[in-house]
Amino acid sequence: MDEQSDKHLEGKHDDFSACAGPVDAVKIAAHQWQEFLESSPDPMWIKDTQGRYVAVNKAYLRADPGQTHDVIGKTDFEVQSRDRAEMYVADDQIAIHDGVCEHEFSAVDQEGNLKYYNTKKTALHDVDGLLTGVLGQARDITTQRHLELALALENRRSSLFQRILEAAATATSVGSFLADVLTIAHELFGYDRGGVYMLNPDGRTARLVSAQGDSQVVQEQASSVPADEEPFSRVYQNAEPFFSNIWHDPGSSGRPDDPPLTLAVVPLVSLGRVIGSLDMAWHVSSKPEEEWQEALAAIAREITIGMDRIQAMAALRESTTNLQAFFNSVQGFFFVVGQDGKILAVGEQGAHRLGWTPTELIGTDINDLRPQEERELSRTILGDMINGTRTSSTQTLVAADGTQIPVNTLVTRGSWNGGLALFSTSQDITGSRRATEALAADRRRADALYGIIEEAGKARTTEKFLPEALSIALDATSFEGGGIYIVDGNQAVLACTTGLGSELIERIRSVPVDEQPYRTVLREGKPTAFTELDQLPPDITQQHGIVSLISIPIAAGDTVVGALNLASAHGHNAELQTELLMSIGRTIGEAVVRLRADESVRTSRQDFETLFEAMPHLVFILQEDGTIARINTAAAERLGRKANELCGTSVLDLCPPDQRTETACILADMIAGKASIYALSLVNHEGEIIQVETRRVVRTTWSGKPAIFGVSRELTSPGLDEQTALNDKLTDSD
Repeated sequence: MDEQSDKHLEGKHDDFSACAGPVDAVKIAAHQWQEFLESSPDPMWIKDTQGRYVAVNKAYLRADPGQTHDVIGKTDFEVQSRDRAEMYVADDQIAIHDGVCEHEFSAVDQEGNLKYYNTKKTALHDVDGLLTGVLGQARDITTQRHLELALALENRRSSLFQRILEAAATATSVGSFLADVLTIAHELFGYDRGGVYMLNPDGRTARLVSAQGDSQVVQEQASSVPADEEPFSRVYQNAEPFFSNIWHDPGSSGRPDDPPLTLAVVPLVSLGRVIGSLDMAWHVSSKPEEEWQEALAAIAREITIGMDRIQAMAALRESTTNLQAFFNSVQGFFFVVGQDGKILAVGEQGAHRLGWTPTELIGTDINDLRPQEERELSRTILGDMINGTRTSSTQTLVAADGTQIPVNTLVTRGSWNGGLALFSTSQDITGSRRATEALAADRRRADALYGIIEEAGKARTTEKFLPEALSIALDATSFEGGGIYIVDGNQAVLACTTGLGSELIERIRSVPVDEQPYRTVLREGKPTAFTELDQLPPDITQQHGIVSLISIPIAAGDTVVGALNLASAHGHNAELQTELLMSIGRTIGEAVVRLRADESVRTSRQDFETLFEAMPHLVFILQEDGTIARINTAAAERLGRKANELCGTSVLDLCPPDQRTETACILADMIAGKASIYALSLVNHEGEIIQVETRRVVRTTWSGKPAIFGVSRELTSPGLDEQTALNDKLTDSD
């Protein structure tokens, strides 16, 4: 019996040695985290509890051109400037304290482009709630920031143009109107000097009629300019604008201390004839504003129209005919609305855009141009505007063909034909609204992927992770229900289901991987939309209320591990959401692979623990300096100690004092692998000397450090008995 027992245990030991040596849980976890981070298109990283980077993805390295792969194992103070490192560490501390931290910052990428990022940091904890590190993600919001800046600039320009329109509608003289326009233009362009010149009757000179800017520069501005000399000749003779970044005023170009000016001269044209010019100058080489030349031309047009309107109003106080040209020049939709909501006048451009003529719209109720469902609210808003408690709104105009146009409206109260009226200017915001919706969709995508990554970090098993991932996928899309199937051999087995259609999905517990329509998704990795439901039972719509269904592959790299099936009670253009859904499928797939690897590591550890403790012999793991890293319970009890008391002590402390030097030499031989059998003397807690024999010491690693693994058996007598000798012979013959 002893022979069979020893041989059986030796076999177990050989099996464990073969599998335990290569297993390194830390490396496996780091490798899986790296693959996990690479599934995100956004920069992502993980730091340990000491603030050292343990994993970063390629997007992180591209976002910061100063970084390389050497960032691993380093802190922010080793790879960043001190100011930036202190900011990063402060954010990490907030995430650790509050659980999450969000922050925005800017950086220059590898191409030298300024990028804006929104970072989100989340504290990572193990299953026992202990802090293990910080997970960070930086979402590129450069497009959003540029759009916000562009929208802000456009809104500012629209507001200033609205003020010009108001000035034209309320001014009582050309002089006051031009002063207001130059003030508004100064706010928009920040010129050093600006002025309006009007052509004299002789057509040879133009006189300065209004000027603004720096007082000294304005005083130096010419009160009269020749219409037949540069830069004014092309403006007054050809009605062409003049722009230059290297202009010198006459008589000053030779002075070295007189830097060049940026000069803009734009013609004021009325009824096809140049009547004057709008002049602006800056002591800079160029203007930073985009499309500033077009804006200047637009202001010049508004000046001309405003002056025409004022002069016409002076001659014909209440005539609306002479204001029609002004209305028609306004881009967008311009209305004059009475207190009763009736349209008194309308801009030609806006009328044509709506599919009507100005004559057809005059006299109709402005609320009739709103969608039916908005009309009650529109009447309330109109009442507030007439009462002066509201000056803007965002509503919808309906064209003659039924097209709905979202607009942003600004109003000014004034008089028309002796009565109170609203001057309303509306700008089409279809483009900006679509951009906003696109940004919202992008944020939903980023939030969904981050949520899935976060849930994967919390979960210990795929069974706990998949329901959370399904819920996040439904929240990020317009689908109302669905389920997840995971590939198991030639079948895909239902893992979880919820919401609309769950009763139907639960009836289909598994599907064949190699049969259509499932093969397209589970083998070829392509999404499939069942918009006509021709692959499903004909009574599905009546029984379960499903109108459309889409199946998305759950993949890790080129390997499909399952399918995400989503159902809806409404028809869908599946192509609009395919990119988002494929990203969700890939993220879930990478998470499933990582969780499976984690489960495999835990199973391997459990097998190791079971085998380690099951051995009746003395089983130990020693570090190279002789420190006991691990010892089984049987060995600890034979030595009269507890296993946790022995861990961390030196094996030399368990030897007889007079044999300590000899034991140190034996330990060195073990480490060097010079022999296959080692005999040691150990002293238990009672002082009894125990003779042990160690065979087949295996070099391995423990907690990332070199170590040796060995199994020792106690010798019953100073020499081996017959049974032991026979067992040795059998063992050696192997």
